Amino acid sequence: MDEVQYEEKKTPKGFLIKVRLDKFTYVVFKDSGPEVPRGAKDGAIIVNVPFVVFIGESFDLSHFDLNGLNYVNVKSGKMVIPYTHGDSREIKSIFLNSGSDCDILPVVVYYFRTVQDMINLAEKERIRFHHLIIDEDFPRAEMVKLKIRYPLLNILIIKKKVVVRKQVEEEDRASEAAGKDPDKMRATDAIREGSLNMYSGNPVFLARLHLRNMDLDKVKQLLLDFDLSTDDVIFIRTFLDVMIKNENKKVELERNRKRLVGLDKSFDLAAMVLAGENEKFENELNSGMDKELAFMMYALLQKEQDKASDIKKQLLFWEWKLRAKKQSVSKK
Repeated sequence: MDEVQYEEKKTPKGFLIKVRLDKFTYVVFKDSGPEVPRGAKDGAIIVNVPFVVFIGESFDLSHFDLNGLNYVNVKSGKMVIPYTHGDSREIKSIFLNSGSDCDILPVVVYYFRTVQDMINLAEKERIRFHHLIIDEDFPRAEMVKLKIRYPLLNILIIKKKVVVRKQVEEEDRASEAAGKDPDKMRATDAIREGSLNMYSGNPVFLARLHLRNMDLDKVKQLLLDFDLSTDDVIFIRTFLDVMIKNENKKVELERNRKRLVGLDKSFDLAAMVLAGENEKFENELNSGMDKELAFMMYALLQKEQDKASDIKKQLLFWEWKLRAKKQSVSKK
């Protein structure tokens, strides 16, 4: 009999998520024990991982590990599923009720160009999709067929945004009236204000977006704006590795290769700190860092020191921080 496989993930707020991989169900554990989600029947603690499917030609979901397990942020009990659509680079989000107090939750995301592609996979793999996201151009007849075939499927229709000057001005005034509260700002406002990192809750999505635009400083800033997991860092370094290898010989990537390599090194060192690979990080400090890298590590270590509750960790980060600071101001 095969052993049941589980994946466990500790969240930044201290919850523990345990996912059963063969059934794609999960349980959230708090300090007091398993969480009973709001609205759960008979006090059930086991929850199905939501299977979310997008259908259409114009979605960009490249920040997700499609057909695999992903973790997304939760705000006010709602799972935040980010995406871009059409020619716009504006980051939009679908919000799905979770009934949980956890700060991140698991989700599986699929993307199909056509309805038939979705049906083929659903029948072949016996997949039950929970949520379907389409845009307003989706044929109504196809929607009816899907609802008949999958009566429990929750269908969400997004509208294409038609922007005129008057709308832009009105939304700008609304943003000003809101005092530039990040939760009330449009993504375009956030980009204009330079605070997109704080606006969106998905650092891997942002890394992909910033790398596509070659905004390398913004990618580096993710290390300070977010409590990245080691998985987040692995994903981001995968993107960087592809760009550094530059198999298609793109001129822009070749021109920025040195900066990309330096950025990858920053994330490599950050992974050592986050994973508690103390000996490896000590060796890097002993080998010496260039000024820019040392300054970045100083800022990261300051952040980790402020977060640490264990006095031994605080002292270790404090020592590393002083050594990094010396290297950031050295003449090397």
